[in-house]
Amino acid sequence: MDNNKNRYEGSFGTQENGQFYSGTAALMKLAKALFYLMTVVIVIMLIWFFTLGGSFIVDSTKESVLLLHFGKLTEQLNEGYHWRLPYPVNTIVRIPKTNQTIRSTTFMPADRKSLIERSSEENPMNTPQPLTPGKDSFLLTGDNSIIHTEWELVYRVTNPQQYYTKCLTPAQPLDPDEIFKDDKGESVGTRGATTMIKDLLDNCVIKVTATWNIKNILYDRTNDYINEVKALLIKSLNERQIGIAVESLALPVKRPPLLTIAAFDEAASADTQASIETEAAKAYSIETENSAKAEAAEIIANAQSYKKRVVAEVIADKVYFTKLLEEYNKNPESVMVSLYSTTLADALAKVKDKFTIGLNEDSRQELRIKLNPEPVVKKNQPVTEEK
Repeated sequence: MDNNKNRYEGSFGTQENGQFYSGTAALMKLAKALFYLMTVVIVIMLIWFFTLGGSFIVDSTKESVLLLHFGKLTEQLNEGYHWRLPYPVNTIVRIPKTNQTIRSTTFMPADRKSLIERSSEENPMNTPQPLTPGKDSFLLTGDNSIIHTEWELVYRVTNPQQYYTKCLTPAQPLDPDEIFKDDKGESVGTRGATTMIKDLLDNCVIKVTATWNIKNILYDRTNDYINEVKALLIKSLNERQIGIAVESLALPVKRPPLLTIAAFDEAASADTQASIETEAAKAYSIETENSAKAEAAEIIANAQSYKKRVVAEVIADKVYFTKLLEEYNKNPESVMVSLYSTTLADALAKVKDKFTIGLNEDSRQELRIKLNPEPVVKKNQPVTEEK
């Protein structure tokens, strides 16, 4: 045993003729190479850490950049080139200035596709099913009706610091919200900026819808309904001061339950037809009124023209009789003879045959009658010869 022990102890020595000398030498060379390599890597990492690792550029037209020092918000960086010690000393949070979109399907049924595409009408065998509480979501209106809505909110960040500190924003704001789990490790939802803003929108939709009737929401005053929800949402966001501004709010989907869509369509069609008839009646009323006004204006114009003509004739007669009176006062007999002659001439102008009988009793009176008088020929009328 002692001989074997001495033999193995000698083999691990530095003697060149040892049994494991070549392997030990190769291992030592590999260890030295790895040591040199690790040294180079560490040096490169240190150089990168204190140079390129902490350098970055801020483009203020596209994003806002916040600086976290050991996880605590310290400042908002300005436009240009910056250098800070990299993670874990400092963390850079980039918040985009572009518009962000949130789509809320909170109040849609589980079979959303059938409601949007109304597939039950295309396939009669696909009978729509009643809503299931806890599975299908919906809204209650002010007239105790049920409606499904889907909203699309577009917003932008106006105050990055408020947005980051009050919205539970993740390190990368464009990433999905963090999944929140209870004590048992089960997922109970998400938390973050998107979740918070969406919940505020849903809360405003519930409040406003509870005061409206379904007819106004679906057909008559949809824009007013959207504007009221938008105004309440803006008020809620301003009260919480989370640093965002609403750009637009749209309602791309608004439907009654699938079982009642056909009835609502019939009611809408009847309402549309009633509106058409009402507009036609209004147009006829306006046309008749305009026609009556035009006819009344024509009658009034004719009456005014007749009035002016009669007044002018009366004034002319007045002037004539005034002049006649003046002449009569100067020479009554001459005026009377002239008036008599004029009146007689006017009276006899249309008489075809005239006979004049003298009134002098002492003189001889004769009545001569032309038995075959010449026919009266009108002017410019050719004369036909009698055969």
